[in-house]
Amino acid sequence: MPKQRPSSRTVDLDLYDYLNIFPPRLPTPPAPRVSLSVTDDWPSAVPIGMREIEVTETHLEKVLAELLGPLP
Repeated sequence: MPKQRPSSRTVDLDLYDYLNIFPPRLPTPPAPRVSLSVTDDWPSAVPIGMREIEVTETHLEKVLAELLGPLP
């Protein structure tokens, strides 16, 4: 005996909106137990070598040409 498919009129359509409009609240992070201090041990003027400048110019030649004009 073949199964009968339910007619479209007898199928209950669940058209309720189950979307949660309000997202769940995120938990607040715990208060820090120890105060953190950040120290900077770099010199005020960071030395840059000539080779570093040449490498930067090689890789960024097109961008530098647009910003600064053609390089000599």
